[in-house]
Amino acid sequence: MFVTAAAFASDAVTVGDRLTINAGIRFDHSRAISEDLRAIDAEGHETREIVRGLGTLYTWNLLSPRLGVTAKITGDARTMLRGSYGRFNQGVLTGEFSGFHPGVTPVTTAAFEAATGGYTRVVKVVDAGNLQLDRNLRAPHTDEYSIGVDREVGRRLAVAIAYVRKDGANFIGWTDIGGQYRQETRSLPDGQSVPVLVLTNSTADRRFLLTNPADYSLTYDGLVTAVEKRRSHGWQAFGSYTYSRATGLQPSSGATAAASQVSTISGTPFLTFGQDPNTLTNARGLMPNDRPHMLRFMGTVDIPHTGLTLAGNAQHFSGKPWAASTQIVLPQGDQRILLETRGTRRLSSQTLVDLRLSRPVSLGGSRRAELFVDVLNVLNDTAEESLANDNLFSPTFGQPTAFVDPRRAMFGVRLNLGR
Repeated sequence: MFVTAAAFASDAVTVGDRLTINAGIRFDHSRAISEDLRAIDAEGHETREIVRGLGTLYTWNLLSPRLGVTAKITGDARTMLRGSYGRFNQGVLTGEFSGFHPGVTPVTTAAFEAATGGYTRVVKVVDAGNLQLDRNLRAPHTDEYSIGVDREVGRRLAVAIAYVRKDGANFIGWTDIGGQYRQETRSLPDGQSVPVLVLTNSTADRRFLLTNPADYSLTYDGLVTAVEKRRSHGWQAFGSYTYSRATGLQPSSGATAAASQVSTISGTPFLTFGQDPNTLTNARGLMPNDRPHMLRFMGTVDIPHTGLTLAGNAQHFSGKPWAASTQIVLPQGDQRILLETRGTRRLSSQTLVDLRLSRPVSLGGSRRAELFVDVLNVLNDTAEESLANDNLFSPTFGQPTAFVDPRRAMFGVRLNLGR
């Protein structure tokens, strides 16, 4: 469990009639605790036996400053400059240290064997004796900066441009401090060689330390442009384009194309990325959610003399990055190793267009209904969202297995029965 107490203060200061400064600071005191628990029997029922926890594992005292500035560039306030800075600290996640409790049973990883038709080949067994926790663990944090300009063009048209940067550090991950490794090479089926790190001592000697690896980081750079036409003459519209890049090294850096981007090893079971140094090969690079191009458009228009309103939402964005891998048998067990840096390959870009046609109907008094029909994925985009295998030497390498939902229509009624 964790116990947290927090306090914050903020204020806004206006300098003349053109500059406003918003400043704030937050303080968090958090303790990560491995508490005493009742043991359970084979059926999952609590017994009278007490399994002693490890007590307080670590304590964080964190300051998170915030600063925002808004300035009028022109006296009529139609051109505004906005800037901000903020530090965002991760709170305690129980999933990151629950596996260290003395009551946790060993976790066995097994591989599939064709001869038996099941996962019968034991790759590794990890119990509390193999795990160590850095009691000086630091809280992951992200520093976020932004600066932008907003401009009103006419009475109902506004444009904006903004630059956003995020720098993350102190991410929590695994490293092996007990295993001793020798660099060797292994030949692949296509004849090329790949460098590997081979365990030279016993697997029982491995000690997986949960700490703040020095090379874990995250950097995001994004440039956003937007145009908004406010509602008038029966229509409104909003459009934006974002060019961005997200790079770094995190626990999800070795994930497959369909996996989500996460910055924690928390899970059931733990994410084990980093426990074997071979998982770090080619792992630094584009993050799983890197999408360099994102274009969005939304709008509504009233169809004259019909009472009908047509609304649309269109999005186009780059596919997620991925890389080819291979599976290599090593003394410490089978290891999945990236042969390329993430981003060498990408899933297909997606273009999604959704439309809604609606009409309100009065039911008397303050009651009314709205009839609508939604048509989703109008263009019937068939972009893939996951792959059967990223193993370069698998017969199903790069074959798509899941796709965006196909074109579909939904009819609905919304009732407003008054107060």
